[in-house]
Amino acid sequence: MPLLITQDEIQALPPEPRQRFVAIEEICRRRYEQATLQEDIQWSYVQDMRLQYMSSIVAAAKYLGIEPINRISIPKKSKWNDDAYEDFVNELHFYAMQLALEAADRNSQLSITLQGSTRQRLSTLSEHLREQVKKLDLPKTRVEQLLARIDQFERELTKPRLTFTSVAALTIYLAAAVADLGGAASTVRGAMNLIEEAVGGAKEAEDNEVAGMLGVYEPRKLEPPRIEEAVVAQKTFATEDDIPF
Repeated sequence: MPLLITQDEIQALPPEPRQRFVAIEEICRRRYEQATLQEDIQWSYVQDMRLQYMSSIVAAAKYLGIEPINRISIPKKSKWNDDAYEDFVNELHFYAMQLALEAADRNSQLSITLQGSTRQRLSTLSEHLREQVKKLDLPKTRVEQLLARIDQFERELTKPRLTFTSVAALTIYLAAAVADLGGAASTVRGAMNLIEEAVGGAKEAEDNEVAGMLGVYEPRKLEPPRIEEAVVAQKTFATEDDIPF
């Protein structure tokens, strides 16, 4: 029976626990679906793969401390039935949607929406930066490497949102390349500063607009799919102060 995720894949995942869990679930689900696509596959094999998928997900949730997914129970093979798997998938999808929305909120905090004016401003600054890099007193191959970084940044400008990571990747790389140079290097630094200022200004405007509509966002705990589960949890953790006299 093939493993649903390899050690190398796990080591390459994001360090943040919830992001890591979402990535593990996506890889394991894709592998499970691929492994059970054949038309002539035996049903016992499908059941084994389902159990492995469930075990992998709950094990990851337990290790990473993803509440309350880490408390989902997995039936023993001797007590297996199709309803158990369907219940598991439905419950997991309920939590997965909350995690997906949380990831979207986190991404919005670390990126900006590229409106027409912002995109045009950054495109203009990027082209100016390109022209200044061509004037640097550096070997041709080194200049070509720097221009390739600018090409990569301009590809990011075609996307709906621009991440701060892509901006940092450009400015840090160029800053290191011109650290000991004079002449045109000062113009390159000036162009990088203008890019950072444009991104910072766009982010400030976006945050002010979002705050005006929604207020400040705070991370939430994952809620169970059924209200009675929350009621049971409340009773379980009741204190002596809750006992009436």
